[in-house]
Amino acid sequence: MIQNWGKDAWQSLPENVLLRLQAGKLRRYLRDVVVPFSPHYREVFAGVKFDPDSIRSLDDLRRIPFTSKSYLLGTAREFVLTPDRAQLASRPSTILQALLRGRASVSAGFEREFRPIFMTSTTGRSTEPVPFFYTAQDVSVLETAGERVIQVSAATREMKMMNLFPFAPHLAFWVTHYAGSKFGVFMLSTGGGKTMGTEGNLRLMKKIQPDVLVGMPTFIYHLLQQAADEGVRCPSLSKLVLGGEKVPTGIRRKLRAMARELGA
Repeated sequence: MIQNWGKDAWQSLPENVLLRLQAGKLRRYLRDVVVPFSPHYREVFAGVKFDPDSIRSLDDLRRIPFTSKSYLLGTAREFVLTPDRAQLASRPSTILQALLRGRASVSAGFEREFRPIFMTSTTGRSTEPVPFFYTAQDVSVLETAGERVIQVSAATREMKMMNLFPFAPHLAFWVTHYAGSKFGVFMLSTGGGKTMGTEGNLRLMKKIQPDVLVGMPTFIYHLLQQAADEGVRCPSLSKLVLGGEKVPTGIRRKLRAMARELGA
């Protein structure tokens, strides 16, 4: 019944109760969804004699063999859960929900949970790009995760943000987009340097006067350096949110120094 509580209900639970409920949700998900509808994990679990019903705590996750990126190369489609409609329809819980809510409502719920409608992928710098498929339910989770990133960054809805990640099916761009829409903050996505060029991004920086820049460290470094060279002022700038690359301490110091040159 906990799924029907308010969104803050989980946060008010004692830790031991929370961990027990999480383990229960994991056990049911692996038993009722993953094993029946994922040939890959059904085979993996059988190979190590792992029974989802044996899960008693989240520590039991260590008993599941790790899935490395190499498994996903060229075979990502095998990781998409493909439920059997007849098997779903025959479950007592499905029959009960159909009686209570109607068959159309139950069918729409399964569509939301299982049918892929969106895809991101890795950039493919070191290997072939790896795709990741999202259902409508997954996109909702992505929105919530993005919103929490903004919250822990101590942002406010009054801020103006510029998303400088390149337009691509890369997660960094899309989590930033969904974070902004879910949080309800002004978010301008420029597509980075390849779409509008450095001058286009600088022109928008001067016009928008953003509080936050979000993007690849190397491009933000380039943009701030160019802005400083041209004497651009951006006194409202207070945060740089970086992703997609490692950011050594030296680069962080240089980014702060260049932001100060803009009056940040």
